[in-house]
Amino acid sequence: MAFAHSETPEHVRTTIGAVLRRRREAVERSLLDVAGPAGISPAYLSEVERGRKEISVDRLLKVCGALETTIGDVYLEVARELGAGEPLNAVAWEADPRIQLRRMMRSLDVETLRTVAHFTNFLSMNDGAGKRRQIGFMR
Repeated sequence: MAFAHSETPEHVRTTIGAVLRRRREAVERSLLDVAGPAGISPAYLSEVERGRKEISVDRLLKVCGALETTIGDVYLEVARELGAGEPLNAVAWEADPRIQLRRMMRSLDVETLRTVAHFTNFLSMNDGAGKRRQIGFMR
């Protein structure tokens, strides 16, 4: 079976590092805040986040613990970034829009949720407030 271009060791290592960095920044923690409880140096964690160093499963578990996430969530995010499709037994959309919204929100990081909230607020404040102007040659 031929591997995709994205399945090079360098790309996988870089993707794992990028996921860890995004998760660390999402919870607003410094390299020192995460590296200390994980039992590694901040310099090593920085190298991992930049895709320059490999990280063992043992250390990755400790980093995930320091980030208060699971290794499964990290691997799932890495798989999505590398282009893995949805599993065959994926759950269909719920009929209730509130459940759909909760499910979608779980997949977004904090900064993206903040952007969506600002945009939603902007839309609600400007809904129908502006004077509509006719376009084209009809007046």
